[in-house]
Amino acid sequence: MDQAFRDRDRRHLTYDYSRYRGLDYGGFYEVMYRRMRPVPPIVELGSGLGFFLDCARRHDVRAVGIESSREGIATSAARRLPVVRGDITVPFPFRDDAFGSAFAHHVLEHVPPTVARRVMMEVRRVLKPGGFLFVVSPNPFVESAHDDPDHINLFTPRELRRDLRAAGYRRVSLGTNYWLPFWDPRTRLGQITRLASGALWKVAPIDRFAGASSAMAWK
Repeated sequence: MDQAFRDRDRRHLTYDYSRYRGLDYGGFYEVMYRRMRPVPPIVELGSGLGFFLDCARRHDVRAVGIESSREGIATSAARRLPVVRGDITVPFPFRDDAFGSAFAHHVLEHVPPTVARRVMMEVRRVLKPGGFLFVVSPNPFVESAHDDPDHINLFTPRELRRDLRAAGYRRVSLGTNYWLPFWDPRTRLGQITRLASGALWKVAPIDRFAGASSAMAWK
């Protein structure tokens, strides 16, 4: 049997999404959408309850998700969001060169490192030439990243870039990273905080100060 099928992810056939109940993630995913500036069609890995897919629909951009949990599939179906029930740790049910961009938001930390690298390669296969992957994952230097026992594969921004390059991406940018706010958030500086923390990363790209590990990688 192929190694990928021996390593299938059976732990996430069900997932407890109760922590998201009653929360409005519309604004958050609008920020992610603007940072990504996706090229359609988009494929989202581990689409969960469909927040990003809903955002893409508001922008009238074609997107499809891959999700393994029955809870995510049921919620997405009820909202008529396009989701394929599938396991990202095995070959995707899509042809080569099918997508303009891909989104993996807090997904790769849930699979072992060797499997994550295989997923990166599979994403590259389904991207069109010049297409790109936007990855966001917890930074191990952020204390809360270790709170979830399901986080079994944490990497810093530079480690993420290393793995993406090893997966064959021709160019990888860490410019999407942000420093953690270094002043009291109660000052409510809003957009200024985001702009300043983004500028700080570009001036002083220090892994331990990044709020999360993120990268853009082009095929």
